[in-house]
Amino acid sequence: MTKQVFILILLNLFFLTAIAQTTSITGNVKDVKLGETLIGASVYVEGTTIGTVTDFDGNYILNNVPVGTINLVCSFISYEKVVKENIETSEGDVLVINFEMGASSVELNDVVVIAKAKRESALVLLMDQKKSSVMKQSIGAQQLAIQGISDAASAASKISGVSKQEGNRGLSVRGLGDRYNSTTLNGLPLPSNNAELKNIDLGLFTTDIIEFIDVEKVSTAYLNGDFAGANINVISKVHSGDSFLKIGLKSGYNLSLADADKFYLGDGPGVLGFDDFDYPQDLSVYDFESTWNPEEKTVYPKIDISLSGGKSFKFENSDLNVFASLSFENEYAYSDLLQRKVNGSDYVRTDLKGEQFNYNTQTTGMLNLNYNWASNKIFYNSILLNTSEQSLKNLRGTIFDLAEVGAYVRRSEYERNTVLVNQLLGEHILKKNLDLNWGVAYNTVNNIVPDRRHNTLEGEDDYEKVFAINDQGNNNRYFHDLTEDELAVNLNLDYKFGNGFDDANYKGKITFGYQGKFKNRAFESTQFNHKIKTNQLVDVLDVDAYFNNQNLQNDLFDLRVLSNNFVTLSTYDGEQIINAGFASLEYNFNSKFLALIGFRVENVNQKIEYKTSLGEGEEEFTEQKVLPNLSLKYALNDKSNLRFATGITYTLPQFKETALFLFEGITDVTIGNPYLTPSTNYNGEIKWEFFPKPSELISVAAFGKYIVDPINKFVRASAGNEFTYANTGDWAYLYGLEFEIKKDLFSVSTAKSTKKLSLSANLTLMETKQELNADKIINQTEGQFNANFNKDEEELQGAAPMIANADLTYKYSWKEGKNSVTSTFVYGYVSDRLNLIGYSSLGNRVDKAVHTLDFVLKSKIKQLGLSFSVKNILNQDIDRIQENASQDWLVKSYKKGTNLSMGLSYTF
Repeated sequence: MTKQVFILILLNLFFLTAIAQTTSITGNVKDVKLGETLIGASVYVEGTTIGTVTDFDGNYILNNVPVGTINLVCSFISYEKVVKENIETSEGDVLVINFEMGASSVELNDVVVIAKAKRESALVLLMDQKKSSVMKQSIGAQQLAIQGISDAASAASKISGVSKQEGNRGLSVRGLGDRYNSTTLNGLPLPSNNAELKNIDLGLFTTDIIEFIDVEKVSTAYLNGDFAGANINVISKVHSGDSFLKIGLKSGYNLSLADADKFYLGDGPGVLGFDDFDYPQDLSVYDFESTWNPEEKTVYPKIDISLSGGKSFKFENSDLNVFASLSFENEYAYSDLLQRKVNGSDYVRTDLKGEQFNYNTQTTGMLNLNYNWASNKIFYNSILLNTSEQSLKNLRGTIFDLAEVGAYVRRSEYERNTVLVNQLLGEHILKKNLDLNWGVAYNTVNNIVPDRRHNTLEGEDDYEKVFAINDQGNNNRYFHDLTEDELAVNLNLDYKFGNGFDDANYKGKITFGYQGKFKNRAFESTQFNHKIKTNQLVDVLDVDAYFNNQNLQNDLFDLRVLSNNFVTLSTYDGEQIINAGFASLEYNFNSKFLALIGFRVENVNQKIEYKTSLGEGEEEFTEQKVLPNLSLKYALNDKSNLRFATGITYTLPQFKETALFLFEGITDVTIGNPYLTPSTNYNGEIKWEFFPKPSELISVAAFGKYIVDPINKFVRASAGNEFTYANTGDWAYLYGLEFEIKKDLFSVSTAKSTKKLSLSANLTLMETKQELNADKIINQTEGQFNANFNKDEEELQGAAPMIANADLTYKYSWKEGKNSVTSTFVYGYVSDRLNLIGYSSLGNRVDKAVHTLDFVLKSKIKQLGLSFSVKNILNQDIDRIQENASQDWLVKSYKKGTNLSMGLSYTF
C-alpha cells in the first residue's frame, strides 16, 4: 500500500505542464481622511478575473498575477474608485501596493456593506501572525482539511513544539505536560473531562466545528496565568456568505482488525455510546446491570456521518448568521498488548501478554448564531460533545506473589464523556477609538466509568482456572462519576489613541480587563471487591457461572466496599475561584518598533474536601499572583520581524493530585498528595520571522523557561510503591530552538488551471533538567511521603528533545477553482521522552521515539467532494522501556494499526 501511494503522488508530478510566469501583489486599503482600514473593498487586475476583497484588517493578496504591465483597481461602495496604472510586474516578485480612498461625491442611502475575513485560510492566518503584536502560531480549517486532521488535539500537534502524549490524551508543549498548559474556546476557559487531567481532551473537538486554532507559548496580560507551556485557543466556525447545506459520509477500516480471530467487548454498552449503568445499593443481593462474560461482536467498517449548514438573514439594518453541525463517528481497533513490571534487580514481577479490543464513538452537535448591527456583534455558541470508549484486555502470563502459574487477567472498561459548552460573546465599537469586548460561558462536564470489571485468575490449564485470592481486590467492579461545572467571565475595554504609521490605524492602545473563573468539581467512586470464600475451577469465558446471586446467597463469596454493611462512596469535592484584573499598553514608537507591556493580578482560592478509604480531610490555599509580561516587535523590513517576549506565570496542583485518593490500574496504583504547592514559571523567547511571499514563512525561535518548585509524578518509597505527586525539587529549566518553514516549491498557472506544490515543516530541539530532592519532599509533607531517587538531577517528564512535523502538498485546480485534486503526505516524529522518574535501583521509564506517516487525497468536483486517506502507514510499535542499570526492559507495548478511509460529501 505504501508503494502505491508514493507512485500515485509521483504520477501527479509527472503530468505538470510548463511553468507560467506569474507574480503576487499584496497591500492595504484605508480611508484617506480617517486612516481607518476598509473591510470588503474590491481589488482586481483590470481586464481579468483576478481579484479579491480586503480582510478584517483591510489587507488583500492577489496571486497568479501575469508578468508584464497591468492596471490595478480598488473600489468600494460610497468611495471613489482608484486605479493604479502601468504597474510593472516581474516573475516571482511580491509587490506591495497600498490604496487610500476618498469618499464619493455621490450619496448612497440605506446601503450596508458587510465583509468578513475567512480566517480558515492559511494565507489570512499568516498575515495575522505577521501583524500581531504578540507571538503566536495558528493552523486553520483549510490546512486541517488538506492534512486530513479530524480533531483539535491532532491539529495542535502539527504546530512546532507541540506533541500528543500517548496513553493519557494530553498535549505536551516544549516539554511541559498537561498541568503546564491551558485550553480555551473563543478565549473562554474549558473544563476538564477527566479526573486525571487539568485540560479538556481536545480530541473531543472535531474539525467540522473549528475555524482555526491559536497557540500562544509566552504569557500576555489577557491570558490566564495558570500555564507555562502554552495556551491553546480553539476558534469555532461562524457562518458568512452564501447559504449552504453539506452532507458527508465516510467509511474506513483499521487493518489491525485482520489479526483478530474474533472480536470481543464487555457486556452492556451499545453502539451509539450514550449508555450508563448504576450500582446496587444492597450488598446482600448480587444485582448488577451487566454481566462479567465478554460478548463476541461483529466488526463493521468505520462510519462517519456529518450534516452541516449555514444561512444568513438580512434585515434593514442588521443581519443574522446561523451555522449548525451534527456528526457521529465510530471506530473499531485491535492490538497485541504487553504489560510488564520489573524491579531494580531485573526480576520480572509481572509479565503479561495478550490482546486488546477497542470500540470508540463520538457525537458532536453545534449551533452558532452571529448577530450584527451597526458597530455591534453578538455571538452565541452552544456545543454538545459525547464520546465513549470501550476496551477489553485479555492478558496471560505470571504475577509474582499473586498468580505465579498461568495468570489470567481480564479488564473490561467503558468510559463516557459528555460536555456541554454554552458561550455568549459581544464585540462593540463604542466610539471611533473605544472598543468593548465581553464573554460569558457556562460549561458542564460529566465523566463516568460505570462498571469497570477486573478479574485475576491462575492455573496451568488455559481455560479452567481458579481465582487469585491473596487480595480481595483481585476481582472487582468499579464505578466512578465526575461532574464539573464552570462559569467564566471575560471583559475588556480597548482605548486607541494617536495617529498610526503605514497601515496601523492607531499609535497606541490601552486595555483594561477583568476575568473570572468559578469551578466546582464533584467526584465519587466505589469499588465492589469480591472476597472469595470457596474457590473452585472456573471457565475463564464464563465467570458469571461463579459470580451470581445464587452463589452469593450460598456464601461462596462476599461483596466488600469501604463498609461491610452498606455501600459507601469515596469522594472528593473541589472548588476553584480565580478573579483576575489586567492592564496592558500597546505602543508603536514608529512604523517599525512596537512594544506591548502588561501585568495581571490574580487571586486564586482552591479548596478540596475528600473522604476515602485512606482517611478524610480538607485542604485549602489562597494565592495572590502578580504577573508582569513584555512583548517587543521590530520590523526589520516589509517582509521580516524580530520579536522578544517574557513573562511570569504559575502552575496550580490539580484536584486529583491533592486528594488523598487511590486510583488503581492493572500494574500500578496512584495516590494524591495534599501537601502540594503551586509552581512559579519564568518564560522568555526571541524569534525571527521572514515572509518571502504572502503564503510563505521562515522562522527561528530560541526559548527558555525556569520553574520554581516543579511538580512531578514519581514512585513513592513505601511498601506499596504507589505513584504519587510532589514538588520534587527547588528548580527546573528548559531551553531550545524552533524552526519553521512554509514554502511554495512551485506554482504553475494557465488560463485553464493551476498546479501547486508546497512544503510545510517545523522542528523543535530542547534540553531540559530539574532537581530531585528527597529531603524537600519529606520536609514539605511532614514525613508522610518519601522518595528514594537514584539521581540528584533528571530531565523533565514528558519532554522530548526533538519534535518534527512536515507535510508535502500537491494541488491541481481547474474551472476557476471549482474543481480540484489535492494529495498530501503528513509526517511526524517525537523522540524518546521520560515517562516516569526512577527510584532506588529501578531505572527511568521512557517512551520510545515514534514516527508517523499519513497520506490524504481529496477531490472536489463542483459541489461533490471525495476523499481517501491512509493513516499511520508505518504502524510502529508504541513502546515504553525501563532503563535499569544492567539492561533496558520493555514494560509496555502495543500498536495503533493502519487506518484506511474513504469519504463522500455533497454541498447544496
